[in-house]
Amino acid sequence: MGHLSLIQSVQNSMVKHAYSLKVPKKAKNAEDFLCEGFHLVREALSTDLRIRFIFATREGWNHPDGKKIFSDAQRDKVRCFEVTPNIVSYLADTITPQGIIAIVGKPLASWPSAPFSLVLAVHQVQDAGNLGTLFRSAEAFGAKGIFLTEGCCDPFNQKAVRASMGSLFRLPFMADGTWNSYMEWFQKNNFQTIALTGEAATPLTKVSFRTPMAFWVGSEGAGLPADLSNNCDEKVSIPMSGKVESLNVGVAASLAMFWANFKGSIS
Repeated sequence: MGHLSLIQSVQNSMVKHAYSLKVPKKAKNAEDFLCEGFHLVREALSTDLRIRFIFATREGWNHPDGKKIFSDAQRDKVRCFEVTPNIVSYLADTITPQGIIAIVGKPLASWPSAPFSLVLAVHQVQDAGNLGTLFRSAEAFGAKGIFLTEGCCDPFNQKAVRASMGSLFRLPFMADGTWNSYMEWFQKNNFQTIALTGEAATPLTKVSFRTPMAFWVGSEGAGLPADLSNNCDEKVSIPMSGKVESLNVGVAASLAMFWANFKGSIS
């Protein structure tokens, strides 16, 4: 590994920029986001995202994963710096950081491309871990895109990025639109719209699916508003046993998308 410039002060301009991406009001409108840990930095390097620069401690760069990241970064002409453990701790969102953080340009929001098959529409989910899980499950179960209404958590929140495990980097998504505007797009493109809800709903196992389809899931507490679910083609519930009243939104969406796959509705 070649010589790396050492950054030791939190007053360094690049460190200041990186830290600003932890501040929610600044991060929301920033062009970049923080990507922490060996796995996520590798995932970012494997995409077309623009990597601004990478910070790692000496131990991070000497780790086998760090060496591979450095090699790939050199290939892509990404600037790399050695930083002190204190700087990594200053920027990291985890309690025991792995010692590497990348500053990455955000992908642009984009509508999914035809053929659509399945998309996931998310209404005002505010928990970052749940939102990241929704991205990960959506990619795993064949969704071609995600629609986030206004009021959802910032998908580039550090916790959401980690929970997505890289799916955020690959899956097209739209953000900050109204549910009405998304429904207009679904109707224009002949989607079957399906609301996941527990009220007066058809069991998931009894639904006849057709593609393209859009599953709607709602916020952790309130779920989907009545006017939204009433505008969907189907209201669907997930059969449960015992005294459980509801499921985590990430679990519910995962089960619905898996079932649609299992029934052979998605290709």
